Amino acid sequence: MLTLDLLRAKIVGDEIRPVYLTISGGKKYLMAAETILKIHRQHVGSALGELNSALGQFTGGSADYKVYRGLAKVLEEFCEVGRPSEVDAEDLRMKVFEAAAAHRPIVRSPDLIFHTTAGDALDAISGEIGLAPDEIEKGLYADLKENQLLVSLDPLLDAVGLIERYNTALAQALLYRAIQMRVEVYDNYRQVFQFIKLARLMHTIERIDGGYLITLDGPLSLVTHTERYGVGMARLLPALLRCKRWQMEAVVNTSFAGHRIFKLGNWCGLTSHYTEQASFDSSAEEAFYEKFSRNKKSKWTIEREGGLLDLKGTVMIPDFAFRHPDGREVYLEIVGFWRPEYLEKKLEKIRRAGSAPLVLAVPAGMNCSFEDYDGPVVHYKTRLLLKDVLPAIESAYTNCA
Repeated sequence: MLTLDLLRAKIVGDEIRPVYLTISGGKKYLMAAETILKIHRQHVGSALGELNSALGQFTGGSADYKVYRGLAKVLEEFCEVGRPSEVDAEDLRMKVFEAAAAHRPIVRSPDLIFHTTAGDALDAISGEIGLAPDEIEKGLYADLKENQLLVSLDPLLDAVGLIERYNTALAQALLYRAIQMRVEVYDNYRQVFQFIKLARLMHTIERIDGGYLITLDGPLSLVTHTERYGVGMARLLPALLRCKRWQMEAVVNTSFAGHRIFKLGNWCGLTSHYTEQASFDSSAEEAFYEKFSRNKKSKWTIEREGGLLDLKGTVMIPDFAFRHPDGREVYLEIVGFWRPEYLEKKLEKIRRAGSAPLVLAVPAGMNCSFEDYDGPVVHYKTRLLLKDVLPAIESAYTNCA
């Protein structure tokens, strides 16, 4: 992601907006992105110091220096970097410096008194530590970033893709200094909450028509600003971009204009680089979903991961949500793993769900008791049957009414 010094934004009224690069508005930045990609490809196998020197010659004192450096910074995510030597550089330096002490003084030009040159000392040290002179030179400072090698570059990345990733990174950089973020989300709950949980973001959840309002407190709402927390908020954005319907409003503490509002939504045109998660955990789940969707006898409709249960401190995202035209909603959670640790966590979440209209589907023969759960439990052998699930759905809602 971008660093704050590479952020480009403008103030429009009470809003702050990133200054995105356009692709259709002109070829200037498209050509710049192509040039930066070309420089990287020409330096595959070269040291990063040489690469950065070539990039410096291109950017120079250009007025677009911040843009060019930003594109290069984003491009780092698509690069594989490695050391020029497998030798432990720190250990090698210790051995070389200790061995070199026995050959002092070392001079550039030998004379009658001092005749040991660096080359002579290197040859002697090579024999003492068992490494060839060129391996010593290559590995001595191999741990310095400037000496690391550009091993490869994603061959599928083009200039358009680089600009799209740069624009998303601009939006992410604005969130480093967010005080609060309010997100309305209507799908893709699992991936959204995966990143909320991984980043340990403080949040509250409120049900709204057709979705949920998630309020996130930002790093600057804490007593001490923590950059790691800000990066966590920024990493949530690509997960939101995978939602079909969402909108976000963040309060950003700018260093030059005080507090401003940053707005985004599914209309923004930004792209996500996160991979799409599998729709179903198993073929049995997919078969049940397809069969229920084709069912014409019931008015209930089914949606994969179509809702969440707020458990105060964590959330539970049931496998399926069922909705009735009269407004009723019921959830189905499939208990699919048998590991004791998994079951313990699952049961704890189920207990915390309390009076939620929840149906449990449990494999027959599972060595686990659900006697302390008041809701309906459907036992199945190899596949879930509609004749078992439909009555359980009605029962779950009746019990919670």
